Amino acid sequence: MLFRLLIRLQRNKQHIAFILSVIFSFILIYFSPSSQYNYFRSTVNTITSFIKSPFSKFSELTKTKLENEVLREQLVLLSLENESLLEQGMENIKLKDMLDLKRNIELNIIPAKVTNRGTTTNLNAVTIDIGSEKGVKINDAVITPNGVIGKIFSVSNHSAIVHLINDSEFRIGVRFLPSAETGILRWKTNNICEVREVYKNSNISVGDRVVTSGLSDIFPEGLPIGTVVSVANARDQFQKIVYIKIEENLNALIYLFVIIDEVQE
Repeated sequence: MLFRLLIRLQRNKQHIAFILSVIFSFILIYFSPSSQYNYFRSTVNTITSFIKSPFSKFSELTKTKLENEVLREQLVLLSLENESLLEQGMENIKLKDMLDLKRNIELNIIPAKVTNRGTTTNLNAVTIDIGSEKGVKINDAVITPNGVIGKIFSVSNHSAIVHLINDSEFRIGVRFLPSAETGILRWKTNNICEVREVYKNSNISVGDRVVTSGLSDIFPEGLPIGTVVSVANARDQFQKIVYIKIEENLNALIYLFVIIDEVQE
Protein backbone atom coordinates (compact mmCIF):
# COMPACT_ATOMS: atom_id res chain seq x y z
CA MET A 1 0.00 0.00 0.00
CA LEU A 2 2.78 2.40 0.98
CA PHE A 3 4.71 1.48 -2.16
CA ARG A 4 1.70 2.32 -4.36
CA LEU A 5 1.23 5.65 -2.55
CA LEU A 6 4.88 6.54 -3.10
CA ILE A 7 4.56 5.66 -6.79
CA ARG A 8 1.52 7.95 -7.13
CA LEU A 9 3.34 10.75 -5.33
CA GLN A 10 6.36 10.18 -7.54
CA ARG A 11 4.28 10.44 -10.70
CA ASN A 12 2.72 13.72 -9.51
CA LYS A 13 5.76 15.22 -7.80
CA GLN A 14 5.96 18.22 -10.15
CA HIS A 15 2.29 19.12 -9.63
CA ILE A 16 2.64 18.76 -5.87
CA ALA A 17 5.78 20.91 -5.81
CA PHE A 18 4.08 23.55 -7.97
CA ILE A 19 1.00 23.66 -5.73
CA LEU A 20 3.14 23.97 -2.59
CA SER A 21 5.21 26.72 -4.20
CA VAL A 22 2.10 28.67 -5.13
CA ILE A 23 0.70 28.27 -1.60
CA PHE A 24 3.92 29.50 -0.01
CA SER A 25 4.11 32.36 -2.49
CA PHE A 26 0.64 33.57 -1.52
CA ILE A 27 1.56 33.27 2.13
CA LEU A 28 4.64 35.38 1.57
CA ILE A 29 2.80 38.00 -0.41
CA TYR A 30 -0.04 38.21 2.06
CA PHE A 31 1.80 38.05 5.37
CA SER A 32 5.37 39.17 4.78
CA PRO A 33 6.76 42.69 4.49
CA SER A 34 8.73 43.43 1.36
CA SER A 35 11.99 43.67 3.32
CA GLN A 36 11.71 40.03 4.24
CA TYR A 37 10.64 38.84 0.79
CA ASN A 38 14.04 37.56 -0.26
CA TYR A 39 14.47 35.66 2.99
CA PHE A 40 11.11 33.94 2.68
CA ARG A 41 11.70 33.21 -1.01
CA SER A 42 14.93 31.47 -0.06
CA THR A 43 13.06 29.57 2.64
CA VAL A 44 10.40 28.49 0.16
CA ASN A 45 13.06 27.25 -2.24
CA THR A 46 14.71 25.28 0.55
CA ILE A 47 11.40 23.75 1.60
CA THR A 48 10.52 22.93 -2.01
CA SER A 49 13.88 21.26 -2.55
CA PHE A 50 13.43 19.31 0.68
CA ILE A 51 10.00 18.12 -0.47
CA LYS A 52 11.28 17.11 -3.91
CA SER A 53 14.35 15.35 -2.55
CA PRO A 54 12.63 12.10 -1.38
CA PHE A 55 10.84 11.86 -4.71
CA SER A 56 14.13 12.21 -6.58
CA LYS A 57 15.72 9.51 -4.45
CA PHE A 58 12.69 7.28 -4.86
CA SER A 59 12.85 7.82 -8.64
CA GLU A 60 16.49 6.73 -8.64
CA LEU A 61 15.66 3.65 -6.56
CA THR A 62 12.78 2.73 -8.86
CA LYS A 63 15.00 3.12 -11.91
CA THR A 64 17.72 0.98 -10.32
CA LYS A 65 15.19 -1.70 -9.40
CA LEU A 66 13.88 -1.84 -12.97
CA GLU A 67 17.42 -2.04 -14.34
CA ASN A 68 18.20 -4.93 -11.96
CA GLU A 69 15.09 -6.79 -13.07
CA VAL A 70 16.09 -6.37 -16.73
CA LEU A 71 19.61 -7.60 -15.96
CA ARG A 72 18.28 -10.64 -14.07
CA GLU A 73 15.99 -11.49 -16.99
CA GLN A 74 18.88 -11.21 -19.44
CA LEU A 75 21.02 -13.41 -17.19
CA VAL A 76 18.34 -16.12 -17.11
CA LEU A 77 17.95 -15.99 -20.90
CA LEU A 78 21.73 -16.25 -21.41
CA SER A 79 21.87 -19.18 -18.98
CA LEU A 80 19.09 -21.01 -20.84
CA GLU A 81 20.75 -20.31 -24.19
CA ASN A 82 24.08 -21.62 -22.89
CA GLU A 83 22.41 -24.76 -21.52
CA SER A 84 20.70 -25.34 -24.88
CA LEU A 85 24.01 -25.01 -26.75
CA LEU A 86 25.70 -27.46 -24.38
CA GLU A 87 22.85 -29.95 -24.81
CA GLN A 88 23.04 -29.64 -28.60
CA GLY A 89 26.80 -30.17 -28.46
CA MET A 90 26.40 -33.35 -26.40
CA GLU A 91 23.68 -34.59 -28.74
CA ASN A 92 25.93 -34.01 -31.76
CA ILE A 93 28.71 -36.01 -30.07
CA LYS A 94 26.31 -38.91 -29.39
CA LEU A 95 25.07 -38.88 -32.99
CA LYS A 96 28.65 -38.88 -34.31
CA ASP A 97 29.54 -41.84 -32.07
CA MET A 98 26.49 -43.71 -33.33
CA LEU A 99 27.39 -42.98 -36.95
CA ASP A 100 30.92 -44.30 -36.36
CA LEU A 101 29.50 -47.44 -34.73
CA LYS A 102 27.13 -48.05 -37.64
CA ARG A 103 30.04 -47.75 -40.07
CA ASN A 104 32.30 -50.13 -38.16
CA ILE A 105 29.96 -52.86 -36.92
CA GLU A 106 29.18 -55.81 -39.16
CA LEU A 107 25.80 -56.61 -37.63
CA ASN A 108 22.43 -55.39 -38.89
CA ILE A 109 21.53 -52.51 -36.60
CA ILE A 110 18.82 -49.86 -36.80
CA PRO A 111 18.79 -46.58 -34.85
CA ALA A 112 16.12 -45.73 -32.30
CA LYS A 113 15.27 -42.85 -30.01
CA VAL A 114 14.03 -43.07 -26.44
CA THR A 115 10.51 -41.69 -26.12
CA ASN A 116 9.79 -42.61 -22.50
CA ARG A 117 11.82 -43.78 -19.53
CA GLY A 118 10.97 -45.35 -16.20
CA THR A 119 9.89 -48.56 -14.60
CA THR A 120 7.54 -50.59 -16.81
CA THR A 121 5.83 -53.81 -15.71
CA ASN A 122 8.23 -54.05 -12.74
CA LEU A 123 11.26 -53.60 -15.00
CA ASN A 124 13.83 -50.88 -15.39
CA ALA A 125 12.99 -50.01 -18.97
CA VAL A 126 12.70 -47.38 -21.66
CA THR A 127 10.36 -47.09 -24.61
CA ILE A 128 11.79 -46.50 -28.10
CA ASP A 129 10.24 -45.17 -31.29
CA ILE A 130 10.60 -48.25 -33.54
CA GLY A 131 8.80 -51.58 -33.51
CA SER A 132 7.86 -54.63 -35.55
CA GLU A 133 7.42 -52.57 -38.72
CA LYS A 134 11.22 -52.12 -38.67
CA GLY A 135 11.92 -55.77 -37.93
CA VAL A 136 12.28 -55.42 -34.15
CA LYS A 137 11.49 -58.59 -32.17
CA ILE A 138 11.41 -59.67 -28.54
CA ASN A 139 14.92 -60.44 -27.16
CA ASP A 140 16.75 -58.42 -29.81
CA ALA A 141 19.95 -56.98 -28.31
CA VAL A 142 20.10 -53.22 -27.70
CA ILE A 143 23.40 -51.35 -27.74
CA THR A 144 24.99 -47.90 -27.76
CA PRO A 145 28.53 -46.92 -28.85
CA ASN A 146 29.57 -47.70 -25.24
CA GLY A 147 28.25 -51.26 -25.33
CA VAL A 148 25.26 -53.44 -24.48
CA ILE A 149 22.53 -51.72 -22.47
CA GLY A 150 19.62 -54.17 -22.70
CA LYS A 151 17.28 -56.25 -24.82
CA ILE A 152 13.81 -55.88 -26.30
CA PHE A 153 11.12 -56.90 -23.81
CA SER A 154 7.93 -56.24 -25.79
CA VAL A 155 7.07 -54.92 -29.25
CA SER A 156 4.22 -53.13 -31.00
CA ASN A 157 4.04 -51.90 -34.58
CA HIS A 158 5.71 -48.54 -33.98
CA SER A 159 7.38 -48.84 -30.57
CA ALA A 160 9.13 -51.27 -28.26
CA ILE A 161 10.12 -51.58 -24.60
CA VAL A 162 13.79 -52.13 -23.78
CA HIS A 163 14.65 -54.16 -20.66
CA LEU A 164 17.73 -52.36 -19.31
CA ILE A 165 20.89 -53.94 -17.97
CA ASN A 166 20.47 -52.12 -14.64
CA ASP A 167 17.38 -54.15 -13.75
CA SER A 168 17.85 -56.59 -10.86
CA GLU A 169 16.47 -59.46 -12.97
CA PHE A 170 18.70 -58.86 -15.97
CA ARG A 171 21.40 -61.49 -16.68
CA ILE A 172 23.93 -61.75 -19.48
CA GLY A 173 26.80 -64.13 -20.22
CA VAL A 174 30.16 -62.35 -20.53
CA ARG A 175 33.76 -63.14 -21.42
CA PHE A 176 36.93 -61.53 -20.06
CA LEU A 177 39.71 -60.51 -22.41
CA PRO A 178 42.43 -61.56 -22.84
CA SER A 179 41.92 -64.60 -20.57
CA ALA A 180 38.69 -65.75 -22.34
CA GLU A 181 37.19 -66.76 -18.96
CA THR A 182 33.41 -66.56 -18.76
CA GLY A 183 30.78 -65.67 -16.16
CA ILE A 184 27.25 -64.36 -15.59
CA LEU A 185 26.76 -60.62 -15.15
CA ARG A 186 24.12 -58.85 -13.09
CA TRP A 187 23.68 -55.24 -11.99
CA LYS A 188 25.05 -54.09 -8.65
CA THR A 189 24.87 -50.28 -8.24
CA ASN A 190 26.09 -46.97 -9.69
CA ASN A 191 27.16 -48.40 -13.08
CA ILE A 192 28.95 -51.28 -11.35
CA CYS A 193 28.01 -54.85 -12.23
CA GLU A 194 29.21 -58.08 -10.67
CA VAL A 195 30.12 -61.22 -12.55
CA ARG A 196 29.73 -64.58 -10.78
CA GLU A 197 30.38 -68.19 -11.71
CA VAL A 198 34.01 -67.34 -12.44
CA TYR A 199 36.54 -70.03 -11.52
CA LYS A 200 38.77 -69.11 -8.58
CA ASN A 201 41.96 -69.85 -10.51
CA SER A 202 40.93 -67.63 -13.43
CA ASN A 203 43.54 -65.12 -14.56
CA ILE A 204 41.53 -61.88 -14.48
CA SER A 205 43.02 -58.45 -13.75
CA VAL A 206 41.80 -54.90 -13.20
CA GLY A 207 41.53 -53.17 -16.56
CA ASP A 208 40.58 -56.30 -18.53
CA ARG A 209 37.88 -55.76 -21.14
CA VAL A 210 34.53 -57.52 -20.78
CA VAL A 211 32.43 -58.53 -23.79
CA THR A 212 29.41 -60.73 -24.48
CA SER A 213 30.29 -64.42 -24.43
CA GLY A 214 28.09 -65.45 -27.36
CA LEU A 215 26.84 -68.45 -25.37
CA SER A 216 23.19 -67.40 -25.80
CA ASP A 217 20.92 -66.77 -28.75
CA ILE A 218 20.21 -63.20 -27.65
CA PHE A 219 23.56 -61.38 -27.65
CA PRO A 220 26.08 -61.89 -30.45
CA GLU A 221 29.62 -62.67 -29.35
CA GLY A 222 32.11 -59.87 -28.70
CA LEU A 223 29.81 -56.92 -27.97
CA PRO A 224 31.47 -54.57 -25.45
CA ILE A 225 30.12 -54.52 -21.90
CA GLY A 226 32.63 -52.75 -19.66
CA THR A 227 35.98 -52.91 -17.85
CA VAL A 228 37.12 -54.84 -14.77
CA VAL A 229 37.55 -52.56 -11.74
CA SER A 230 37.92 -55.12 -8.92
CA VAL A 231 38.36 -58.86 -8.32
CA ALA A 232 37.46 -60.66 -5.08
CA ASN A 233 37.27 -64.26 -3.86
CA ALA A 234 33.78 -65.48 -2.98
CA ARG A 235 33.47 -66.68 0.63
CA ASP A 236 33.32 -70.43 1.16
CA GLN A 237 33.27 -71.02 -2.59
CA PHE A 238 35.76 -71.95 -5.25
CA GLN A 239 34.82 -68.92 -7.29
CA LYS A 240 35.71 -65.30 -7.86
CA ILE A 241 33.44 -62.28 -7.95
CA VAL A 242 34.53 -59.79 -10.57
CA TYR A 243 33.25 -56.22 -10.54
CA ILE A 244 33.07 -54.32 -13.79
CA LYS A 245 32.07 -50.79 -14.74
CA ILE A 246 29.87 -49.97 -17.70
CA GLU A 247 30.42 -46.62 -19.42
CA GLU A 248 26.93 -45.74 -20.58
CA ASN A 249 24.84 -43.37 -18.44
CA LEU A 250 21.54 -45.25 -18.38
CA ASN A 251 19.72 -42.28 -16.86
CA ALA A 252 20.52 -40.13 -19.89
CA LEU A 253 19.76 -42.46 -22.79
CA ILE A 254 18.56 -40.69 -25.92
CA TYR A 255 19.75 -42.67 -28.94
CA LEU A 256 20.51 -46.37 -29.25
CA PHE A 257 20.66 -49.25 -31.72
CA VAL A 258 18.67 -52.46 -31.98
CA ILE A 259 20.42 -55.49 -33.51
CA ILE A 260 18.03 -57.23 -35.89
CA ASP A 261 18.26 -60.33 -38.06
CA GLU A 262 17.94 -58.54 -41.36
CA VAL A 263 17.69 -54.99 -42.66
CA GLN A 264 14.16 -53.85 -43.39
CA GLU A 265 13.55 -51.93 -46.63
